Amino acid sequence: MGSTADKYSQRTRHGQWMKPVGQPDLASIIIPTYNRASLLGEAVASAAGQTYRPLEIVVVDDGSTDNTPEVIRHWQEQLKSDPRISVRYFHQPNSGVGSARNRGLIESHGDFIQFLDSDDILNPQKLSLHIACLQQHPECGYVFSDRTRADNPNKWVQISVINATVMDSAEFYCSRQVWLTMVGVYRRRTCYEAGPYSEDMNLGEDEEFNLRVLLANSRLVYLPGNLCAVGIHSGPRLTDAHKGQSGLIHSVRMYRRMTESAASAGRLNDARLVSSLARCLTNDIIGALEAGCPDLADDAIKICRTLPIEPGRRLRLAIYQIFNSLPTGTFRRFWPFWLKFRHAAFEIPIRKTFRRRNVWKMGKRSA
Repeated sequence: MGSTADKYSQRTRHGQWMKPVGQPDLASIIIPTYNRASLLGEAVASAAGQTYRPLEIVVVDDGSTDNTPEVIRHWQEQLKSDPRISVRYFHQPNSGVGSARNRGLIESHGDFIQFLDSDDILNPQKLSLHIACLQQHPECGYVFSDRTRADNPNKWVQISVINATVMDSAEFYCSRQVWLTMVGVYRRRTCYEAGPYSEDMNLGEDEEFNLRVLLANSRLVYLPGNLCAVGIHSGPRLTDAHKGQSGLIHSVRMYRRMTESAASAGRLNDARLVSSLARCLTNDIIGALEAGCPDLADDAIKICRTLPIEPGRRLRLAIYQIFNSLPTGTFRRFWPFWLKFRHAAFEIPIRKTFRRRNVWKMGKRSA
């Protein structure tokens, strides 16, 4: 325990890491927040409204200057008569969402972990259903379901654990289905072994963390149905940064970190993992070429070349590198011809393409 904890403690601003063993049956809902007092109440209400007990709600205030403490005091007062639930509040200097989630893990006591952003909500049955799945499948360290929008009037439909399926984690490498951490429930040991959130990333840290979760667990449980919802509001969201060149910068950085994590875990011999990373990096290369960002394209090409990819993809990387050395706009003009060449040379089906609107939609493009 000591060596693992010490190694991970060095990767957090807090100088420590979570305990590997929690209180049996207790679930911890970790809510990081920053200046979202007007939205936080609904998130806490959805956490408190869970049918599962025992439960603790751990709110980590990442340096808010609004009335966040008052919102939390209100909920502590509301719930103080129920010994099966607690609301715990921690304030820290503004350090980013990764640091706040790590603080939540360190302060948590639960054997099951649920993350919830302060502008999102949970289905009241989420913890009950997900924890039941984990209890039925002790070989799995993670269970997840689908998400929807909070303004969907039919967002909560009846869901049964009999529809749960145990699946190979490799099916979800770099998958949007496990992009947001709130879609799933983790065993405490799973989070401990995956290691801390990257604290120098404020975008894509969810996906990078979940890749490490998948690498640490060969099997997971998927329960179809919407068990969480993304809040709809006019305020700022981290996902606003997904768009345009900023999104490309964050995406390339994220896949660099994922590649480093895979190498550190000794998993670059996993063909499905390598293929997933290479495909996503190639999408970013194409996006950077279309956007006229040669430095970003070059970075993504270099990262992709560190992977043990097949000769055909290496040849395509060399062609992308040539395009990247040509004047801005050349690739976009020659893109239709390039698709036809790929179809003929590599027998890759031609797919209808579209201009890149944001980096997270690039998975639909043939890479």
